[in-house]
Amino acid sequence: MPDKAKTGKLTVLLAGGGTAGHVAPALAVGNWLRSHSANIECEFIGTAVGMEKFMVPEAGFELHEILKVSFPRRLTLGTFIWPFRFIRSLLQTRKAMLNADLLVGFGGYVCASSYVMAFAKGIPFFVHEANALPGIANRLGVRLGGIPLISFESTREFGAKWRGASLVGIPLRKEITQLAAQTLTQRLEIRKRKAIEWGFNPDRPIVVVFGGSLGSKHINLVIQESREAILRAGIQLVHGVGKDNELPPASPGYQPVHYFNDMADVYASTDLVIARSGALTCHELGITKTYALLIPLAIGNGEQSYNAQSLVDAHAATMISNSEFTSQWLSAHLLSLITSGKKLASSDAGDAGDADVLFPINASDVIGKMIESKLSASTLKGLK
Repeated sequence: MPDKAKTGKLTVLLAGGGTAGHVAPALAVGNWLRSHSANIECEFIGTAVGMEKFMVPEAGFELHEILKVSFPRRLTLGTFIWPFRFIRSLLQTRKAMLNADLLVGFGGYVCASSYVMAFAKGIPFFVHEANALPGIANRLGVRLGGIPLISFESTREFGAKWRGASLVGIPLRKEITQLAAQTLTQRLEIRKRKAIEWGFNPDRPIVVVFGGSLGSKHINLVIQESREAILRAGIQLVHGVGKDNELPPASPGYQPVHYFNDMADVYASTDLVIARSGALTCHELGITKTYALLIPLAIGNGEQSYNAQSLVDAHAATMISNSEFTSQWLSAHLLSLITSGKKLASSDAGDAGDADVLFPINASDVIGKMIESKLSASTLKGLK
């Protein structure tokens, strides 16, 4: 770790691990600070088993690895081992924080120990909650005095400590925010190019399906059962099956892929997205004004249902439970869902200029400036 006395730089620790939904927003903020703040260095706290293991070094940041310790949700043998594992993670976190001036937590397994240690050392910290329903670690962070930053307006409903939180949204890739500024005509140009790439007719309906980077067995099964009927109806399908799953054979009107690397172009090219309702997906859909059928995954605190509800309330999505999502249901409702998608895309709400109504669009900029302001205030306080 660089010697602060020699570099004259302040150190910001960004904590977030496990899934890309935690790591990608942290990286977006880190990249913003690297581009805008010459006197700030960013380092990361994560685990050796999550997406951060690869994403953080690839982005050129230092990663401090600590033990992955999840909160026990029921009484098992692991419940009795948990305190010892948590203490170990605290010791590892303390070492990572030796020169830290500020911490920003983005959720995930590493944040609980990061918040506790920041509190113990008197280091100021922000708590960024990506989901509509706050997670256990972030609730702990706010209780310990962390400054709450929220992504959904509805998060204010979950207690007094969240009521006064700053609504900042989720830091997103620049390709997504750039799409939000595109006109309907520009989006149609992207659609034509992408449709040709997929071997599709841009004038016929296009539906995009994905279940996250790893895919969803249930969603994949329903699509396979429905595929022939959907194609007979003249609807074209692009199916993200997951990076480790076997690709089904392609056919006219059906294009399977492992994973999408150009989500902005994908959103611009589809009439309907069928997906899980992770926070990152919901924000991308809301900002790009892309209609979706959302199938929440019943994990954690059930936060995906709360995420989806924000889009449903804005008439930008339909939500259905995992058990209700069947080939019969999809065949009966797909045409009406596509109609809703076309209506949203062609409405005034789909034009550039109104794209930031559902969610804030400049989260990286807002969070970055809040970090700079907090560091400046803390530095001045230390000089008094």
